[in-house]
Amino acid sequence: MKNEEGFQSGKRRFLVLARVGEDSLHREWIADDTTPRNWDLQLNVYAKDHSLSFDGDLPTVFDYGTKWDSIARHFKANPELLDRYDYIMLPDDDLRMKSADISRLFDIAVEHDLTMAQPAMTHDSYVSHEIVLRVPGFSLRYSNFLESMACCIKSSYLRTLLPMFERHFTGWGTDLIWTMLMEDPAFRAAIVDEVPMVHVRPLYSGPIYVSFTKDGIDPRQEVRLLTSCFDNYPRFKHVYGGWLTNGRRVGDFETRVRNAIALLRIAPRMQHRKRTAFKSFWLLVWAFTKAGYRPEQLRAIAGTEMALLGLGKRVSFARGEADGVIDASATRDTIISGLEENSVVTPPTFQSLNLPS
Repeated sequence: MKNEEGFQSGKRRFLVLARVGEDSLHREWIADDTTPRNWDLQLNVYAKDHSLSFDGDLPTVFDYGTKWDSIARHFKANPELLDRYDYIMLPDDDLRMKSADISRLFDIAVEHDLTMAQPAMTHDSYVSHEIVLRVPGFSLRYSNFLESMACCIKSSYLRTLLPMFERHFTGWGTDLIWTMLMEDPAFRAAIVDEVPMVHVRPLYSGPIYVSFTKDGIDPRQEVRLLTSCFDNYPRFKHVYGGWLTNGRRVGDFETRVRNAIALLRIAPRMQHRKRTAFKSFWLLVWAFTKAGYRPEQLRAIAGTEMALLGLGKRVSFARGEADGVIDASATRDTIISGLEENSVVTPPTFQSLNLPS
């Protein structure tokens, strides 16, 4: 990883740290210079052509790893960013967004005291998870799932997630659990329908997937490994409340019914029509069967990787038995303390986390 000069002090409260390549769309995010921004842009670049990559407010960083291990190295080399900015957004480079919309995302995160938030995806996007598709009439929907594509995270919470990013760099699986690793996760993570984004790249076709194939990495194994660390991991992606654009707060029943109707209406136009209709059906079922659902903090099973990292509520000795508590803080703090070191940063290794193989 290469830093271009030192960091300069910024006055804005928020940071967009973008992983970008030769075909990045990040210039569209800053194209409107007539509207003030409340965020700084920094580029973490995997492009080989350095001349394409000097558009940020902070010095450009070059790192040819994958997204999440690069982000972990980025903040290990520059931990002051976590203190300077209140929220940090981590978008991919194949997203169409407007400058004012990104500013609005940060404002909404602050207004609703969210720990995590993401823009909603437009209906003409390439979509992996229908739950993140934009729903008309909503300002935001609370959810137990946020995608890794463009998540906005409170800096204090991002600090606790970095050891997981360092270890699990595919991004698969981490986005299934990260909204529920915090204490009291209910109403702390939301899909912001008021802020749209367009995903323009076909699924599973980006450079990272070329790297997975080359290195023999199966991201599905990461999903199985991460979710098996917890004895209360929910199998489904839920929305359970929200705010309408007229300022009215709605509960889980109305949110699911509105979401289901919206998906059913657009299903004929979607690439995965049956899958979209199927999600609509389940949202209607859950409107009646999951009343009162609230996400709870995930409980890490003793001896698992997440327990040793200190992530999750408290550690169960075994599935179905009484919860016990172990002191995982020493392991976690040892890892996080590395963020304050200014020595030469090298790519993470399995051994660097001092975890069992």
